[in-house]
This record gives sequence, C-alpha cells and structure tokens, in this order.
Amino acid sequence: MAEQYRADLAHIEAVTAKLGGLDEFVTETLREVEERIAAVQRNWSGKSADAHATAHAEWTTAAGEIAAGLAKMHQAAAAARTSYADGTVTILSALGRGGPAQ
Repeated sequence: MAEQYRADLAHIEAVTAKLGGLDEFVTETLREVEERIAAVQRNWSGKSADAHATAHAEWTTAAGEIAAGLAKMHQAAAAARTSYADGTVTILSALGRGGPAQ
C-alpha cells in the first residue's frame, strides 16, 4: 500500500519567514555586541583584557557559525518551498488540472 506524501506549503513558508527573521535578529545582535565590546576593549588592558579578548574571539567564531547555519537553513527552506510549489504546478499540469500552487 502506497503512503501519501504531502508538503504543507503554507507551513514551509511560515518556517522560512521565521528563519529569515531569526537570521536577521542574530546578525544584527552580533553586530551590536561587537560595537559594544570594541568600545570596552579600547580602554582596557592587562591580563584580564587579554583573557577576555581570547574568550570573545572564540565566542565570536561560534556565534558566526550559528549565524551562518541559520542563513543556510533559511536558504534551504526557501528552496524547498519553491521546489514543492513548482512540483505541484508540474504535476497538476501533467494531470491536465492546471492551476496555481497553494
């Protein structure tokens, strides 16, 4: 017995929008953090400043990886939405039903 396969285009679109918003939020927040840390580091020296700079560099690398991952997920979700919509149109056309994707 064949199982039915269904893609909820509205849900994929909603997820894509949320990922896009989260990606923008994270990117903007990272930019703001970098501005604030740069201001602090201009007037800070010594061992504690060096330790903070090292820890912050590690954090920045990890945060950048998260931001890049979110951007990739957003792109993948958008591509999936387009692929499913295009596939729906193709299948409906092949069946002679035509009509736009939902």
